[in-house]
Amino acid sequence: MHQRLFAPFIGVLAVALLVACGGDGSTSDHTATATAVPDVISIIAGEPIVIGVSAVLSGGQATIGQDLADAATLAIEDFGGPIAGHELRVETADDGCNDPEAAVAASATLIEGAAVAVIGPMCTTGAQAANDEYEDAGIVHITPSATRADLSELNSLFFFRTAWRDDDQARIQATYARETLRAATAVVIDDGEPYGTALADEFIPEFEERGGRVTSRERIMRGETSFEPLAGLIASTDPDVVVFQGPDPEGSLLLRDLRTASYDGTFIGPDSLFNAEDLIQGAGDAAEGAIITAGPVPDATFNERFTARFGRAPSTSFVLQTYDAARVLLTAIDAAMDDGGGDGSLSRSALVDYLRDNTFTGLTGNMTFGDSGDRTGNTARDVGLAIYRVTDGVFQQVE
Repeated sequence: MHQRLFAPFIGVLAVALLVACGGDGSTSDHTATATAVPDVISIIAGEPIVIGVSAVLSGGQATIGQDLADAATLAIEDFGGPIAGHELRVETADDGCNDPEAAVAASATLIEGAAVAVIGPMCTTGAQAANDEYEDAGIVHITPSATRADLSELNSLFFFRTAWRDDDQARIQATYARETLRAATAVVIDDGEPYGTALADEFIPEFEERGGRVTSRERIMRGETSFEPLAGLIASTDPDVVVFQGPDPEGSLLLRDLRTASYDGTFIGPDSLFNAEDLIQGAGDAAEGAIITAGPVPDATFNERFTARFGRAPSTSFVLQTYDAARVLLTAIDAAMDDGGGDGSLSRSALVDYLRDNTFTGLTGNMTFGDSGDRTGNTARDVGLAIYRVTDGVFQQVE
């Protein structure tokens, strides 16, 4: 995902997750890179099958990373028992989110700790930094929360994700604006940062390809607190939709100023605005009717089970996608594992092929992975997204 990583939620808001996996390519039809490691991972009798979780576990975002680790633990417990006689165990490593050195160090810890697969890294910069380490070791790595599209351009064999790509998010926004809202015109605004700029760059051609017209492309600066002149200009041209690609507090402040300027069209924003405290409370009544794309939220049953097991409700937008990543991995490992009389052997290439050649049903929807390791499909649900409208002061899913 983007550098901010996630949008925490309040009340009805909840979680999404991602998967990254791979095999060694020595016999796989999906060859992307070469690796010198043996195709077979040997697990001696009595030793566990270790699933690694690479996430931030210290500092201000530690609760987020712990939520991912706990979601993986819950998925393993729900899986129900050993695979080929081997118990299942989660090992965690602190990847520092967007700290490249920490992410590489975390990969070394998990690889040396005999992890057969890894969920993570948690953030885009960490995923980019550690990718070669996992590829060289022949370790399937599934990120549940890094959404930047160029992660799929690293020529990786072992990379997968259960999260959406940012360009998929922009495509879903544009499709919804044209086909559901029937918007003919749009003003597109970004914050000049990589996440927001990439989303804006992708939204415009998607919207225009579907017959829409972008009347203006604007940019605001992070840290600005008043957007009255821009809001007044936009209100005077009265586009059907205003699309802001960036985070709060700028998103909520811009929305507030747009409504003050009497703009009554539809405001559309990305998952970085999927935060009730920042957007809804920040913009107040101005937030009503805003459309936000983000991951699906867990239902009450999931929240209750998570709280009962770990003593707190999940606080990140990616616990469901982490849960799905773990279940997908375990299903694939179970299918690819050969129990040789107690000593297990797991083919890296068979694991990768199983992940690419099958469709998995998860809490975030059905998952089919393409050659790049990304989720494939045309709908929001296919790629792990949902569409929300602020209604009566809460996010309500509309698609």
